[in-house]
Amino acid sequence: MEDAEKRSENTLQGTSENIDNILLSVEETAGNILFNMVCYLNQPERMYTYCQQLIESNPYVTGCVIAMQPGYYKEAPYFMVYMHRLETSDQPGSDSPIVRDNRLTTRPYYEQAWWRKTHHERCATWMNPQEDSETDEEPFISYCMPIPDAKMKPIGVIRMDVSMGLLSNIVAAAKPSTHSFCAVLDKDGSFIVHPNGSHLIPHTADKLHGESLKKVVDDMKSGNSSHNIIDFNGNSYYAFYKPFMHAKAPYRTNVNSGWSIGIAYSVDDIYNEYNSVFKMAMTLGFMGLVLMFVFALIILRHQLKPLSALSNQAKRIALGHYDHQLPKNKRHDEVGRLQNGVERMQLALAKQIGELEQNTNTLHERNKVLHKAYNQARKAEFLKVAFLHNVTNQMIKPAQDIDNYVEKLKLMDGNTDKQTAAILAEGIQENGNSITKTLNHILNLSEEDMRKEVESHE
Repeated sequence: MEDAEKRSENTLQGTSENIDNILLSVEETAGNILFNMVCYLNQPERMYTYCQQLIESNPYVTGCVIAMQPGYYKEAPYFMVYMHRLETSDQPGSDSPIVRDNRLTTRPYYEQAWWRKTHHERCATWMNPQEDSETDEEPFISYCMPIPDAKMKPIGVIRMDVSMGLLSNIVAAAKPSTHSFCAVLDKDGSFIVHPNGSHLIPHTADKLHGESLKKVVDDMKSGNSSHNIIDFNGNSYYAFYKPFMHAKAPYRTNVNSGWSIGIAYSVDDIYNEYNSVFKMAMTLGFMGLVLMFVFALIILRHQLKPLSALSNQAKRIALGHYDHQLPKNKRHDEVGRLQNGVERMQLALAKQIGELEQNTNTLHERNKVLHKAYNQARKAEFLKVAFLHNVTNQMIKPAQDIDNYVEKLKLMDGNTDKQTAAILAEGIQENGNSITKTLNHILNLSEEDMRKEVESHE
């Protein structure tokens, strides 16, 4: 809004100076021609030449009138020359032919407002179109300058017409935005400059509808300088306006014309650039965030790549693969120290696992020896049992024989002969010796001897 206000102020100032330059050029053209006319006022035929020169020498002039006081020329009591461009173009300095017209309006020129006012006030002035409403041609503003005689008494009037449409198009070309428009109002509310097209076609601002427009028009008619929001054709505008000031120049009159210049600035145009910049900023911000995310992702992947390698290495270690080596570490941060720790752990685990495998192999060998010894012990025990069983079987018969002999001895009485008893005693002794021999044999035999003995027995 501040930017729009500054641009509008600059545009107001520039537009005001542009309009004033056009008006000043018309005034200077009239002054230069008048300077040449002074010596030839008694030659009415030269007025036609001067009138044509006034139009040709200034591209903004669309018509010119040179009228002399009634009775000044005896041969032409009501002398008036009126020339104008055949067609008014939207551009200054058009190639339209200049034609002469014998009549200006239905009334004589000396009864019209532009003649009476200039002749009465005896000073140059700008006439607004509403002050001469009898004209049927395109609305125009007129610069009217009295023609003085040697005693500075007015004897005629020069009127130079500037098309309002031409002036409006020149001003409209310098508008600050697409939908903005400029207007110049007189103190009575009539338009000096109005945009073409659908904007402000009535030539009186009082005919406009809307309270906001009427308030702005009243302020402009009062010569105030301010800005307000107006509603026009369903759109919102910021209206900036201030009094129109003519630049001071030597011999220039009518410095304060009572005009007011304003610019209506569309709200959409005010924020259009901001919205465009905002959308661009949002787009660039989003793209920046995306790029930042991509760069952050790349950096994170690069930074986390060693951690991923360490994770995979830990999985391999957990599966028992200790021979895979990590890439050489060149980092000196926490990740580098962690990788060095993992490498030391891997070496320590590999060493411990190697020792564990060696101990396991040794244990397996020892288990084999123990298993073999256990089998041999079981076999020896079996052989021992078998041998004892066999020996025991060998001792049963002698023991039974001893038992029988003992029973028989118990049954003997005095009638038994000594020979029988001796035989029984001898049998007991032999069987006892056999048992004793067998027991001594058991004590003297080694395990291998017992095995051989048992095998031979088997």
